[in-house]
Amino acid sequence: MIQLNVDFTLLNKFFGIPIKRILQYANKDIEEIMELEAAQGNQKAADYKKILSDPDKIFEIFKLANVENKLVILQNMSEDDIDKLLPYLTQEQLAKGLNFFNEEKLIEFSSKLPIEVLCNMIFEKFTLLDILSFMDEDSMDSFIMEPDVERKYAQNYFETLDQQTLEKIMMYSFGEDFEGKSRDEYLEHLENLDFKDYKRFLLSMERESKMNLINGMASQEPDLIYLLEPSDIVAPMELLMKEDKVKLMSTLDSEFLIPMMQELPLDLTQILMTQIDPNDFAEILAQDFQDILSSVVLFSNRAA
Repeated sequence: MIQLNVDFTLLNKFFGIPIKRILQYANKDIEEIMELEAAQGNQKAADYKKILSDPDKIFEIFKLANVENKLVILQNMSEDDIDKLLPYLTQEQLAKGLNFFNEEKLIEFSSKLPIEVLCNMIFEKFTLLDILSFMDEDSMDSFIMEPDVERKYAQNYFETLDQQTLEKIMMYSFGEDFEGKSRDEYLEHLENLDFKDYKRFLLSMERESKMNLINGMASQEPDLIYLLEPSDIVAPMELLMKEDKVKLMSTLDSEFLIPMMQELPLDLTQILMTQIDPNDFAEILAQDFQDILSSVVLFSNRAA
């Protein structure tokens, strides 16, 4: 049986129970103790639930500064109870729970984040070119064909290239007839292509050229990155050790960490919750969990 390490003199102080009788109540729960005391005319014992509505008294009686005592109480709570307590942990405290998950789960969680939040997190560590280096050509082609990826972004990108780079791109897509032409001729040819031919040209580019194209377009309109698939955005996380994955995800706000923590097994969530501020915990217990306090065994094995 899991038991609390309680200062017995507090039972004497708050409930007026003589020390001699306290020792006789070893291994009885609080309901039993108070019923026996009330039967002997102890009015404080009869009103013990009022005392257990006082956070200061709860803090002292249950020695909530003791982490093990907090855990015992938490272990008497249901999954729903614990979920309601998670918002009382700080962002930093919640982030420690990430260590309980394996690397695959951390990446899965990341891929389910809102796209803006995911991108902000990933770009703390990686560049768009890092992401593109993991993408297959089908994924890049899907991005290029997105209606929101306007032709003007591609054309603006090509206008930043020198003659040699443009020549390489043009010869790869259109053949040797485009060897030795001027930079202006290349740009003019692209401008004169109809929409379908322009898109077909973009799809025909070499992989490296596509990567540079997408990177160049996103530099003009950063919101274009939100058109990428989350699975592609999180791909570079595979390069990180678990501790670095956790460190990266630890920047997330509590509103995103709490749903992750709710997927932990109950016993691990209870351990995580032992970080809760003991004064906050006393307030919560007094308000909502008097029944749980009543069910917790008060005496340690050493006193039995």
